[in-house]
Order: sequence, then structure tokens, then C-alpha cells
Amino acid sequence: MIRLITLLIIGLSFFASYAQDSKSTSRENLDYEADKIAKEATTNILNYIGLPPDFKVVQLDIPNVIAYTKHRDRYIGYNPKFIQRLRIQSETDWSAYSVLAHEIGHHLAGHTEKSGRSNPGNELVADHFSGFILQRMGATLAEAESALLSLEEIGGISDTIHHPPIHSRITSLAEGWMQAASLNLNCTVLEKVETPEAPTSDRYLYKCTFNGDENVYYINQNDQVIWFNERGRPIEIGKKLPSETTNFAWNIRYGRSIYGVDAKGVIWSTTNYSSSFKVGVIDEFTYDPKEGEAKSKPSK
Repeated sequence: MIRLITLLIIGLSFFASYAQDSKSTSRENLDYEADKIAKEATTNILNYIGLPPDFKVVQLDIPNVIAYTKHRDRYIGYNPKFIQRLRIQSETDWSAYSVLAHEIGHHLAGHTEKSGRSNPGNELVADHFSGFILQRMGATLAEAESALLSLEEIGGISDTIHHPPIHSRITSLAEGWMQAASLNLNCTVLEKVETPEAPTSDRYLYKCTFNGDENVYYINQNDQVIWFNERGRPIEIGKKLPSETTNFAWNIRYGRSIYGVDAKGVIWSTTNYSSSFKVGVIDEFTYDPKEGEAKSKPSK
């Protein structure tokens, strides 16, 4: 009996040691695979736009992926677990290429050279670049969109206070993909892809500006909050809604966030503790393309 117990203890100790080694190996493999694809993807993306691989790709203890500068060097920082979860959820390596191309887009557009948080317009510019470059690299539209479609499933960086709603991001990415596809004279896939439907209203009633955001947004007669991309295409990022309280004249819904607009046109954000702070300004004006000019007036 003593001998049997001794053998069982030795067996259990060996199993525990093996499990620990396997777990350690699994973590190492995770870091290795993520490091490999992050660096390969970054280099390949830059090759397709004719730039040398001068970005430093580093692992960081962050939730997802980030573009930043340090001592004049440009960095792409990423969490290896995030890259792996994204690949598993989307079942394609194109998802990793998509998020890395997005961050490279921030660098190339000069967004990382300025201090301050991200904003909707800049995020949509980066999404547009991601769609454009992935099409040039051979990704289908579905493959280019795979990262964005998987972000909500894994709790990623979609539809937050800093990132536009998922449908806006998909629209901008698809715009970039279609632009790249149109440059290929031999491309036949264009006939099989539906262009994202754009807002149809040409009458704009309000202009919106937000603190720390150099972009300008507009609200049309259909109560859609619009951002125009570099090609002049309108992309809806939010809605104008009636206010449910007497504190505000009306509200702006942006993703999961609701902002209040008071009678003077000041945009307010309210915290969970019921305190409010100013985040932007509304200018009321009327623009009709038939008249050819905008008529501004004080906001009500």
C-alpha cells in the first residue's frame, strides 16, 4: 500500500510538472506567433506603399494595439494576447493585418505627431487606409473587415468614446477598399461588392466641433451626424435625438454615448456621478446646395 501511494504521488507530481511546462510553452508560443505576425505584417504593409520598415514593433502591457512616437521614433505597440484572440475569433490572419494597418495609417496621416486623445474623424481616416492597403495586398472586402467585425466579440476597440460606431468604421474601411479596387483596371470583383449606402440628405442644419478634435461634423435634416471623408463622401457617425430631460434642448447619440446640447448650443457630457463638463459647441446654420452658401445664425 505504501509503495502504491508513493507511485501515485510521483505520478501526480510528474503530471503537475508536465502541465506547468505545457502552460509555459503555450504562453511562449502565443508570444512567438503574435510577435512573428505583427512584425511580418508591419513590414509587408510598408512594402506595399514603398516605405522602409522604420517602425519599431514592440509588445506592451496594453489592452490592444496603439501607434505612438517616442524620442522621434515611431512605434506600433501591441498586446500579444489581443492579437491571438483576434485571429482566433476572425479565423484569419487578415484581422491582424487590418488592425496593424489601421495604426500605421495613424502614423502616416500625422495623427501621432500631435498630442491629445483620438477622435472620430482620425479613426475613420485610419480605417480607410486599412481597407485601401489590404485590398492592394489581396484581401477580399470580407477579409479586410474581419478585424472590425470581431472586435465587439472580444471586447476590443470598437464603438467607444474614442472610436466611431462599428457601422461607421465598416463604411470607411469599405470606402478605402473600393478606392484601391477601382485603381486596378483588371479588377472584376467590383461588380460583386455593394458600395456602402451613404446618407442622401444635402441639407445641413448644424455644425459641430469638439474640444481637442480638429475635425468638423454636421447634422442634416434627417438628424444624422455626418463626417466627410477626404473624398467628400458623407459617413454617418451618430444621431440627433430629443432630450428626455429639461436640462438639454436635445441630445447627440454617438455609439454608446449620449451628449446633451443646451439652449446656447454647448455640448455636454454627463458622468455616472451626474456631473457634466463641456465637450464641444453647436453652430446652427442652414446649407442648401441649390442656394450655394451657408447661412449661419446663433444656436437655439
